[in-house]
Amino acid sequence: MASSAIKGLAFGAALFGGLQAGATANRAFVLLAAWERLGVIPWVNFTRAENVGVGALFYPVLGLAALLFTVSAAIAFRLDRTERGSRRFPVYAAALLAIVWATVTRALILPAMFVLRDASTDTAQLQQIFLTVSRWSGVNDVLHILTFALNLWALAVVFSGPNMN
Repeated sequence: MASSAIKGLAFGAALFGGLQAGATANRAFVLLAAWERLGVIPWVNFTRAENVGVGALFYPVLGLAALLFTVSAAIAFRLDRTERGSRRFPVYAAALLAIVWATVTRALILPAMFVLRDASTDTAQLQQIFLTVSRWSGVNDVLHILTFALNLWALAVVFSGPNMN
C-alpha cells in the first residue's frame, strides 16, 4: 500500500490536473471556437485583459501546482521501494506528459503571448500570433487532458490494495 505522502501527492496531482483540464476544455471547446468566429481583434483585446490581474496569477499557479504535484508523485513513487511493476506506468506517464506540456507552454506559447502583449494593431501579425497560440494550445489541451486521465489512473493505483505484480 502506498504511503500517505504518495497518496497526498497523487490526490494533489489529480485535483490540480483536473482543474487545469477543465480550464483547458473550456478554452478548447468554447473560447477558441468563439474567437475564431469573432475575429482576431476581439481575441487580442480579451487575451490582453485576461493576462493581467487575476489571470496573470491564476493560470501560472494552476499550471505550476499541477506540474509539481504530478512530478513529485512520480518521484515519491520511485523512491518507495514497495511500489513495483505495472503500477508505476500511470504515475510515470503522467509526469512525462506534464513535463512535455510545461515545455510546450514555456518554449512555444509564452513567447507568442509576450509578442502579443507588445504587438501593434497589424491584423496580419495578430492573426499569425493567434494561429501560433491556438495551434500549440491545441497540443497542450490534449496533453493536459491525457495527463489528467493518467493522474486519475495513478490515483486509483495508489489507493488500491497492495501490489499484486
